[in-house]
Amino acid sequence: MLKKRYLPNLNALRAFESAARHLNFRLASEELNITHSAISHHIKNLEDQLGVSLFARAGRNVVLTEAGKLYLPILIDSFDRIADGARLVQSLERPKTLLVQVYITVAMFWLLPRIHEFYKVSKGIQAQINTAYLDWTFDRTGTDVGIIWAAKKDKDLVYYHLAEAHLSPMCHKDLITGEHPIHEPKDLLHHDILQLFNHNHDWAMWFQQEGISDWAPDQAITFDNYLLALEAANKGRGIAMTNSPFATPRDINSPLVKPFGDKTCHSGDWYLVCKPELAESNKVKTFHKWLVEELKINS
Repeated sequence: MLKKRYLPNLNALRAFESAARHLNFRLASEELNITHSAISHHIKNLEDQLGVSLFARAGRNVVLTEAGKLYLPILIDSFDRIADGARLVQSLERPKTLLVQVYITVAMFWLLPRIHEFYKVSKGIQAQINTAYLDWTFDRTGTDVGIIWAAKKDKDLVYYHLAEAHLSPMCHKDLITGEHPIHEPKDLLHHDILQLFNHNHDWAMWFQQEGISDWAPDQAITFDNYLLALEAANKGRGIAMTNSPFATPRDINSPLVKPFGDKTCHSGDWYLVCKPELAESNKVKTFHKWLVEELKINS
């Protein structure tokens, strides 16, 4: 005979997890869209079921007891796993929809101009592109795959290598022959450096490779994506960095140029990333194959 699994009330668990994360019953009530008194009632019931106190009062605030501190990470992990499982089941039930995580610059410069071709060759797999990200961390719960820049890998994800990442400065062509001409890398120090606050090691790596030590990240104007930095460079406001092959503008009519031609700095690698459960799915394998072929064509 199977042993019956004992589980506390799910609503009580959700109330505790939310209140414990926020350390605030009001915020928990807003998050779960229930009343403040309902949060208190659920937590009191949970404490009665467990026979322990989970919260203690500290003036007007609440703090977790030792039991609460022990229980919270277990619940967070459990709820995350439930959410992951739900996403996986949903993904398997929509074989013709692929949720793709990309950085906004990758979408604008590389993916959008050719994604219609993927729809054709994949025989109807719809790639839903999500650009709501400010860093390269893979979204494990909201996407199927991600085109990610990575210098290191997470052990619990599957990585398909796409290309080496190479950094190159880019600026308006008029800057090269302007008031402060650009002939060699050190000439860039006479211009505004445009960098990303969430990827601010780009310029440090590039300058280090060129043997330039008298520059620091706090000397740069910062943006939250390559697209904005390159738009500023397009208007002649400074020198931006590109990260090829995915985050580099390719408009032949653009005034942007690379002042040092093909001189680049290797900064890591580009990968297609997914969770192991989806690695062998037809839609992921089809997307990976298409990416590789497109990179060969445009290399």
